[in-house]
Amino acid sequence: MARARRSLAVSALVLAALLVASFPAPAAAVRTVGLSTGTFDFSLAPGQTGEGEVAVSNNGDEDIDVLIYASDQLVAEDGSISYEVPSATQATGVGTPATWVRMVVGAETKTLGNTPYVSLTPGEQIPVAFELEIPENAPPGDHQVIIFFEMFRGDSATEGASADVTGRVGARISIRIAGEIVERVDVRPFVTKPFVLAKLAPYTFVVRNEGNIDKDINARILLLDGNLQEVVSSLVTSDTPVFAGTNFEQSGAVDTGKQLFGRYTMRLEVSYPREGSEIGAPEIITIDKGVWFIPLWLVIALILIVGGIAIWFSWKKAQSEDARERRARRRKYREGHVRVPDVEETAEGDVADAGDAPGRDRSDLSSGQEPNDAEERPRRSRREPAPRRRSTQRRSR
Repeated sequence: MARARRSLAVSALVLAALLVASFPAPAAAVRTVGLSTGTFDFSLAPGQTGEGEVAVSNNGDEDIDVLIYASDQLVAEDGSISYEVPSATQATGVGTPATWVRMVVGAETKTLGNTPYVSLTPGEQIPVAFELEIPENAPPGDHQVIIFFEMFRGDSATEGASADVTGRVGARISIRIAGEIVERVDVRPFVTKPFVLAKLAPYTFVVRNEGNIDKDINARILLLDGNLQEVVSSLVTSDTPVFAGTNFEQSGAVDTGKQLFGRYTMRLEVSYPREGSEIGAPEIITIDKGVWFIPLWLVIALILIVGGIAIWFSWKKAQSEDARERRARRRKYREGHVRVPDVEETAEGDVADAGDAPGRDRSDLSSGQEPNDAEERPRRSRREPAPRRRSTQRRSR
């Protein structure tokens, strides 16, 4: 009975799982904004104006609100790019390139604070126009502005309402202002490792655009042998924009493909199109650095050899010090611990032994009588033998 109940419960659970799986899961909402174009190029003189238009569309499946604003492009020392909306104080005087752009607000355009925005239903597309006015004293050269279209969510579209940003896309406006053009590109530093123990040779270089016009650069790393024959060639960057007054930093490693040994030359070639060149001949900057490639097994072998030599010298030094200590102990023993008696001391010791012999009459000695041989023999046998006489002169070594 219990087994039947258990089987029934399992069957009910399986049926419930099948029923849940048969219902389709609710589709996730897609929120996507699109643009008709992503770039604009203008060549204007100070005081001139330009205009353009970009269509913004709702490519998702639910309604969206899109903020529209212009930002300045900022490039850090290492080449990283960020964007900044100009403040009210930056709009005075020449201002920044973003302050030269004015959005044309249509009837369907609303505002959130001072920022215009549009509301789009799924599939809807709205054209957004802008005007560009160059100040009279604007500096010549290239300038960059980004018009952003940013989706947001908020409780209301009134001034001061909070907004939740969900994503943005941008259209770039490149402006060339007429005037004196300065073309100056430099590469510094170009850093490599002087010794490489593997197949990868690291490098780092910085391209500095010190002019007032943008440049698209190509950079190639070559590895040359002692005869300046190419061993490895690698294109590390291609058609990379380096904006006016900014830097571009690149780091990586050249893969030799096999273990090399000896001195090689790592060459950096940076090329960019020359301004006004009719034949399109590029300007090339070349920098060479010397690199030694040493196999890792050779380094390990040298370490073992040097270590073995050091251990052998240490052992020899310890042996020499031990022998010196033994010689010092022997010399100290001979000179201080073992005393060699003189000849006079040995003779006086014999006389004292004879005078102090037990059972002997001192009157016999004073009368000059010789002792009895029979009595003297056993006494001499009990007497300690006299030490051997040693010469006081040292033997010459």
